[in-house]
Amino acid sequence: MVSIRLLLFVAALIRAAAALNILVFLLGTSQPERATMEHVAQQLALRHHTVVTIKPILIPEEPRLVKQKLHLVREKTMKNLLHKSMFQPLEKAYDVAPWLAGYDYDDFLVPYYAAHNASCSRIINSDLVDGLRKDNLDVALVYAGNPCQLAVAHVLGVPTVYFDLDGLTDETLVASGSPLDVQYPLSHCRLASQLSSPLVSRLAASACFLSEITSQSGVAPLASIVSRRYRQMDGPITKQFREDYTFKKRFPSFPDVNTLKQRATLYFVNSDPLLEYERALPPHVIPVGGIHMEHPKPLFSPWNETIAQSKEGTIVVSFGTLVNNAKMSESQAAALYGALSQLTSYRIIWNIGAGLKLPGIDVDKAPAHMNITAYLPQNDVLADKRTKLLITNGGMSSLMEAVAYGVPVVGVPLYGVNKHNLDKVAHKGLGVVLQKSELSQTNLLQAIRTVLDSAKYKTVAKDMAREFKARHGKEIVFERAMHYIEHVGRHHAAAFYRPKTDFFTPLRQLSIETTLLLLLILGGPLALAFIILNKSLSALFSSRATSIIAESLATPVKKTKAKAQ
Repeated sequence: MVSIRLLLFVAALIRAAAALNILVFLLGTSQPERATMEHVAQQLALRHHTVVTIKPILIPEEPRLVKQKLHLVREKTMKNLLHKSMFQPLEKAYDVAPWLAGYDYDDFLVPYYAAHNASCSRIINSDLVDGLRKDNLDVALVYAGNPCQLAVAHVLGVPTVYFDLDGLTDETLVASGSPLDVQYPLSHCRLASQLSSPLVSRLAASACFLSEITSQSGVAPLASIVSRRYRQMDGPITKQFREDYTFKKRFPSFPDVNTLKQRATLYFVNSDPLLEYERALPPHVIPVGGIHMEHPKPLFSPWNETIAQSKEGTIVVSFGTLVNNAKMSESQAAALYGALSQLTSYRIIWNIGAGLKLPGIDVDKAPAHMNITAYLPQNDVLADKRTKLLITNGGMSSLMEAVAYGVPVVGVPLYGVNKHNLDKVAHKGLGVVLQKSELSQTNLLQAIRTVLDSAKYKTVAKDMAREFKARHGKEIVFERAMHYIEHVGRHHAAAFYRPKTDFFTPLRQLSIETTLLLLLILGGPLALAFIILNKSLSALFSSRATSIIAESLATPVKKTKAKAQ
């Protein structure tokens, strides 16, 4: 009995010695946005690590009788960070942008810039940083889009794992030092996406990459000119930390937050090689698409009953948990409703959110084959073998579920990086994309029929799912992510994965097109100045030479006249 107790005691000591102190920053807007980071935090805690989460509440949460609480995780919640005038634009950010006639790449993010500025100020002036110092943290997991976390981690002296939840965006490519290949579409380049000429499109993409490089250069005057993100968020947050009295004593020259972004130990991207373009990535950029997924559960009533009634299978329609479907235009609602109403041999499950409202449509009078719902266990329904199609806005979490379960896609990108995500879907042959400006009942029905009736989309989807599962699927993705987080926590570095950097590292990122454009931008003014200077000097020397010749010709005449006299 004594020996068993001794063994248990030794095992507990070994486990305690191997445990890490891990900091996880959570998104402050809504629970659906926090879901992935909360899932990672929970799993790390279940692996016997000490996990601390920071949850800044930017939008006041609705009071609930039962609140979700992570098991074995120390949650630090910061409430009332924003005034009503600042959190109301956040609440409305996804009311307007998704349904505009034009495509909104990043205008909807402007309220987030202001919110992160204000919340960062509150964090700096709280006792949060002092409390975190006592936790002896080993590693911090930060998410893309809020540079205040990077600055806090720097103050704490903790290595960071940078998590791009939107996938592999331009910002992450530049920050990580990845090769900038302009033959593939960019995530945030409005100009390049509107051009049909491949050469001109590549030059436009090169200009967008140079703009992103400049915004991350740490040269504030230039970055402010080319980047609204830097003007309204990155620059002001850097200034807050530089001007704080306490931090100024410890860090006489506090680095720019983009410099801290580039110093991240590892970069997680919410994507997968099966879905990404065929680009080369350095070893410290790690795809972890599917990390949010749990094991699919058996469908319960009414899902199992309604799906069983379908003749040809199920079609899932969901534009994400953030989009307010009640704010779409009546013509957009009519196009969606009209096309789906004609697919009577399929069970349509359409998730429109808690409001259960569609403009100009009485959802209570929906056809018998259509379930319009406020909630959808999407992971479980997509995993069902009878699911034949996903109609989506293009969020990476939904697309990774489609990849994992072999479900073809019809994409209708509504805002942000989702157009870029769905371009990858079309490139890989997993589905088709219908632009928001082309949304009509006829066009949508044609896109749906194209995917359902063509064997090639089903084949690609099944082949992708087979390959994803052959790598042990989401289990290996999860284990890979956990391994890298633990590696950084134990070594406080990733020396074997992160490539060495030097003065020429940024130049090695550039493609031929980007290099030529850079030479043109830098060399053009120099060449123009040289030409002007050359012409000026030529004119000057020419006039001087003319005067000298004239004087030399005039001198003999004067001498001749003098002799004659």
